[in-house]
Order: sequence, then structure tokens, then C-alpha cells
Amino acid sequence: MIIKKRVEPAEVKLLSSLNVRTSLAESEQRKLNAARKGYHGELLFDEWAAPLLSKMVFLNDLLLDHQGSKFQIDSCALSSKTIFNFEVKNFEGDYRVKNGNWISPSGEEKKDPLLQLKRTESLIRQYTQQLGFNCHVESYLIFINPEFYLYNPPDTQSIIFAPQLNRFMGKLQSRSLKVNNGDLKIAEKLKSLHIEQSPYSRLPDYDFDGLQKGIFCPQCNIFYKADLGKSLFCNKCGESELKSSAILRTIEEFMLLFPNEKLTTTKIQTMCAIINLKKTIRKVLAENFTKVDAKNYTYYK
Repeated sequence: MIIKKRVEPAEVKLLSSLNVRTSLAESEQRKLNAARKGYHGELLFDEWAAPLLSKMVFLNDLLLDHQGSKFQIDSCALSSKTIFNFEVKNFEGDYRVKNGNWISPSGEEKKDPLLQLKRTESLIRQYTQQLGFNCHVESYLIFINPEFYLYNPPDTQSIIFAPQLNRFMGKLQSRSLKVNNGDLKIAEKLKSLHIEQSPYSRLPDYDFDGLQKGIFCPQCNIFYKADLGKSLFCNKCGESELKSSAILRTIEEFMLLFPNEKLTTTKIQTMCAIINLKKTIRKVLAENFTKVDAKNYTYYK
């Protein structure tokens, strides 16, 4: 079972929106591409792990703090008083290990993911002991991408490469694993202690006036050209979208980009740009949000 689902990181959503509506710096573009790739790898892991849901309880994307040391867990599973810590990497291309350093295909030195795995395992053990639980912890570094190859790999069974995933699944399924009440208790406790970290401090500066206005196609990120009929059509990929759905999606984007701004008909019409009638915007707001009459204006929440 899954008691903490994986969701697309807010930072990815925000950067993706900004990437369409403004010009991201090259460093921010690299950050977005890396975050998207990492998230895609985690989704692939979730698909692979699906047969284990009957034998384990899963928590995804946990951020915890042990005595001032924050640590991120891509995915952990609990069963039979054991915590399985999975660190998922979506590396691609030919990597090599030289003098203990991990070198990417471009020759760039990368952080040793095994050190990260060991640190997280240690903190999980300390953290759960502090909470009064005594669990065995098993950690695995999962390279989910079949297009990844590592020269001179470390001699450890903690690393699972893509060609080994089927055999690794068989080993886990052959074990007498069963979720007990103690496992559920630990899982619920860890879920309750998850830290929600604001993504806004890690974003480039932006403001409403500096963003390109309009509604863009969710398939190819090209802005729709005209407000015609009940649907909007993309001139590039040919996809169509109900106007009401497109407006609601843009409202949600506005709320993500500007969480402290009031939702008003005028603001959303400006954000959408191509919707000519205010009553069209007002109808979508009224159907999905609560109307609030302030002293001099109306907004929605």
C-alpha cells in the first residue's frame, strides 16, 4: 500500500511555468531539466515497485530533520520490522569511477551517490531510534535508466542497475515480508513528520507584469492564438482543450505563482489574455471557488 503518494514537485511546476512565460537563465534551465529527469526516474521506479504494494507500505518524497540535519528519502518501504530505503537515480550515459570520484559523460565530477545513500541510512536509523522504534534498515541505490553504464563500479550489493531490476524484484518477492501494525505505526509517524519545504526561496525573481500573458497548450507549451467557441486549439500540435478547463488550469497556475495574491476576475482575465468576456472568467471562478465580497471589490478563494 501507499500512504504517502508521489506528486510532481512544486519547484518543477513553478519553473516549468516560468520557462514558458519568461526567459530562464541557463542555470535555472539546467535545474529544471535535472528536476524533471529525476522526477521521471522516480515515476519509473514507482511502476517497477507496484508488485510490492501487497507486501510493503510505501512513503514517497519524505523530507525529515534529525537534530538539524535534513535528509530526503526518494522512496522508503516498511515491512516485517524492516525499512527499505530506495535512492533512485535517472543517470544516463557512460559514467566512471576514478579514485573514488564519480565522473559524468561530460567529464564533470558528481557527488558520490553511495555516500548520500549511507548518510540517509544512518539518519533513518538514528531518527527512528529516537522515536522509540528499533528497525533494521536496508538501503539500495537504484539506477532506473537502462541507458546508464558505470565503469569501475564499487563492489557493493547496494547498487542495483537497470538490467538487475527483475532479479532484484524476484528476491524481494521471495522473502516472507508482511506489513504488521508496528510497520504501519512507524509509517504514519514518519508521514506526520514530513517537512513541507517552500520552493519559492529557490526560484529566480519574477513579478506579474514581467510574465508573458496568455493560455498555453499543455502538450507543447505554445500559446493559444484566439478565443473561438467553447474550445481552444493549438496551431502547432493540433490539440484542443475546453475553454473552461484551460481557464481553470491558468487560475491554478496563477495561484501557484502568486500564492499571496487575491483571485479577482480582472487579474485572471489579464493572465489569460485571450479570453474576451469577463463573464466567462467569472463563471469559472464562481463554479470552482468561493466568492468573497470585500469593501470595494470581489475576489475568490
